[in-house]
Amino acid sequence: MRIHPLVKFATFPAVALSLLLSSVAHAQSLNLTQPSYTHVSAGGGENSRGYRSYNVDVEYEFAHKFFATGNYQHVRQNFNNDSTFRESVIDVGLGRYFNVYDRTTLDVSASLGNLTQSSNPFSTSNNNTFYTLNGGLRQRYDALEYRLGYRYIDMDNVGQNHGMVASAHIYFTPQTALGVYFNDVYSNSNWSIGMRFLF
Repeated sequence: MRIHPLVKFATFPAVALSLLLSSVAHAQSLNLTQPSYTHVSAGGGENSRGYRSYNVDVEYEFAHKFFATGNYQHVRQNFNNDSTFRESVIDVGLGRYFNVYDRTTLDVSASLGNLTQSSNPFSTSNNNTFYTLNGGLRQRYDALEYRLGYRYIDMDNVGQNHGMVASAHIYFTPQTALGVYFNDVYSNSNWSIGMRFLF
């Protein structure tokens, strides 16, 4: 018996949703009780000006409740007049977290970085060095982990800025999660979606 193509098309989302829900149910059955401080995340999105952005974020817990951070972001946009806007940001830092409640941590960190109008984040041409102070609350509930935070930044040639940062992750396995990210720190809001891998 031949199945109509529309029936096949309508069946695919149902099967995909079923697999997604079973993956989440499997992840929820695991003992995931602590927010992650050892992972790498990568994603893509855009800022409030419509410019595309790509980012990589790394955290590594190297001692009891101490962690190192690293972040790279690249913004690129091509215009109709054949010109291209490029901006790269890189920063590295150190932090510490504190257990404040069951499955909930408070983290504080500081970082140093460089922003440049170039594809090379280490470029010293038309660049701004900066430092940041950060604080946030993380909570893990089975397959869901989220963070709400605050970021203060002081750039050499631009001045001070601050704002909210937020992220949420759904774990499909103990080491793999899908995440969404938002920050409103710089002159433009930025959102992205990506993957996180624990190691």
